[in-house]
Amino acid sequence: MRIQMELARILIRELNPAQLIELREVGVDEDVARSFPIVIGISEAIAIDRRLSGVEIGRPMTHDLLANTIEELGASLDSIAITEIIDGTFYATLNLTDNRGIEIEIDARPSDAIALGITSDVPIFVDESVIEHATFPPMDGFE
Repeated sequence: MRIQMELARILIRELNPAQLIELREVGVDEDVARSFPIVIGISEAIAIDRRLSGVEIGRPMTHDLLANTIEELGASLDSIAITEIIDGTFYATLNLTDNRGIEIEIDARPSDAIALGITSDVPIFVDESVIEHATFPPMDGFE
């Protein structure tokens, strides 16, 4: 079963190569919403932060290029999903519908999938098994 989640926070520490994003369960009280962090790279964190802040870039960045390619091919990005966690590594898919109406899943890193998902404003889903293995208590002080 997949649970809808949202990008709740992003932590960028410029002097550290590892950045954090926090995903939080949608549709439940914040006090009981499950959440978990994912470590991502600095370039992905900056791309996500830029999109969240609405900063316009003169030329397409990689995630913009992929979003434009999907659109020009007549396909649509319907959602992203974080599907597995293996040895601490998260796995994700881009869930598309092509121009013939055929649903396609494409393997992706969660950071790239989230950056693209923000560009296309699509929902994020996480498999229940991933949430069970990755969830921590509420992340007070994660700033």
